[in-house]
Amino acid sequence: MHFYHIGYFPKRLVTRTLWPSIRTDHETYAFPAPAHVQQICAVSSCIVDEIESFDYKEISENNFNQYGGFNSPEDARAVMARTATHPYELYAYALPETIYQDGLAVPYEIGCIEPEAWESEEPKYKKMGYDIVEVQHCSFLCSPLSCNNQAFRNPNLINQNGLAELESDAIWLAEKFSIEKPEPGPYIIVEL
Repeated sequence: MHFYHIGYFPKRLVTRTLWPSIRTDHETYAFPAPAHVQQICAVSSCIVDEIESFDYKEISENNFNQYGGFNSPEDARAVMARTATHPYELYAYALPETIYQDGLAVPYEIGCIEPEAWESEEPKYKKMGYDIVEVQHCSFLCSPLSCNNQAFRNPNLINQNGLAELESDAIWLAEKFSIEKPEPGPYIIVEL
C-alpha cells in the first residue's frame, strides 16, 4: 500500500505518567490502553486533543489544509509556540488511497489537498505506527483503538504508542472495524 503525506498535526502529549493531570475531571478514569502502551498517539481528538483554539484567520490557505493539518512543520511549530499551554508533539500524517467499508477495501480519492509522495518525508521522521480512523470526506472522526477501547481487544497488535505496529495488522484491523462497526465508518489507515 502506498501512503501520501497530507500535512503536519500538533497533538497534545498523552502519556501514562501525564494521564492524571490530563483527566482531572475523571480521577478514576484509567489510562485507556493496555499495560505496555506508554503513549497514545491517536489521530482522533477524543483522547488526544489537537492544539488549543487559535485564530484561523491568522493562517492562510497556503499554510493550513482541509484535513486540519499544516503544510509545513515550521507553520505548525509557529502556532504551537504562540498558543500551546500543554506539552504537544508534531506528527506527520500520511494516507493511502483506500478506505474500508463493510469489510471491503474501497478506492478513496484523497482529493482535499494535493498530496506529496510520502517517501520525500520519510527520512526526517520516526514512524510511530498506524491508526485506524473513521473518516468523512476530509474529516477524521473516532479512532476505535483509543476511543472504543479496541486496543484492549487486540493488544498483541498494538505498539507502545497505542497504534498498530505493522501495516498488515492495520489493514486487518481496518477490515475488522468496518464489519464490527465500533463507529459507523468508513475507516482509513493513517500512518503517523
